[in-house]
Amino acid sequence: MRRRIQMSEHSPQNEMAPEDVVAWLNKRFNGTLMVQIGIKMLEVGPERAIAEMEALPDVMTMTGHIHAGAMISLADSTATFAAVAFIKGSYVDLDRFPVAIGISSQIVSNTQHGAIRAESTVSHGGRTLVTVDTRVTTDEGRLLAIVTSTHFVRNSSTKAVAPKR
Repeated sequence: MRRRIQMSEHSPQNEMAPEDVVAWLNKRFNGTLMVQIGIKMLEVGPERAIAEMEALPDVMTMTGHIHAGAMISLADSTATFAAVAFIKGSYVDLDRFPVAIGISSQIVSNTQHGAIRAESTVSHGGRTLVTVDTRVTTDEGRLLAIVTSTHFVRNSSTKAVAPKR
């Protein structure tokens, strides 16, 4: 039996099957960095999140390798949704949306073709801090990067405030 992911009352449904969460998220990426660099969510569940990105010219360096920033963006995006699923938060409740406050990455290899995939699992979860471990690999499974990120989860009574300009 598949576990369902809780969503807020502002979501299309209060509970969604994992494959429906993926479709719902991918649709809402329009106008974001995730679309610009081609990130597609493949799985989001209480245990892990998986996303992938094609090695296209828009994410390559001058030498034809995937840009480190694109690789880390894939890892960060995937880790964020693993944290959301862990806290049983809402994908649309920006007051509870986890924000990365620390990212440590070790890039151990690179590639020039195919898709790269990030798989994120929560290694520590608390009420306000969630730590996620992410492995970025080629579509053949070769390790490219190991990323650990810490995400701050605001208390639901603490409202997000936009900075004054």
